[in-house]
Amino acid sequence: MNRMWIAGMVAALVAGAGCGQKAQEKATEKLIERSLAAEGVDAQVDIAGDTMSFTATGADGKKSNVRIAGDQMTIVGEDGTTSFRAGGAGPLPPEFPQDVLAYPGAAVVSSLTAPGSVNVALQSADSAADVAAKYQAEMAANGWIAQSSFAQDGMSMLTFAKEDRTANVVIQAQDGGAQINVTIATEPRD
Repeated sequence: MNRMWIAGMVAALVAGAGCGQKAQEKATEKLIERSLAAEGVDAQVDIAGDTMSFTATGADGKKSNVRIAGDQMTIVGEDGTTSFRAGGAGPLPPEFPQDVLAYPGAAVVSSLTAPGSVNVALQSADSAADVAAKYQAEMAANGWIAQSSFAQDGMSMLTFAKEDRTANVVIQAQDGGAQINVTIATEPRD
């Protein structure tokens, strides 16, 4: 579906060149609707400027409301809300837990939230070793129990647990600093 989506978007933009903005938006809407229909998804697409929204009904009959605005995508469905933001220079998502270290001074590169989980990618100018040491100390100070750790060749993988949650932290040396990926998941209760 991804290739179809990209091809559809490019074709719509090329087809709309020279047309007015409204005509281009309408042509793009129809092209996306046809592309989604080919995947078994019934959708009514609405594009206005840099915002696209649609309600889609999958082959399984489940409905989702999708909104894409700038670098933010939000999907609201029967199972809850999922949102993704890319492009950096933004805040942590509100769902990011207060008791998990958001590395000081690090820039948010992207974030993804879904029912029961949140993921953020951060970029820091600090070394990967310094970042890993800070995570180990701060997570313990916040009541998280270290479950595992692995470090090799500028990369560290740390896993922590607290109550019904798990936090996985992956730190990779990059351009003299560190890329940090933090995923927190809540385990379903029986």
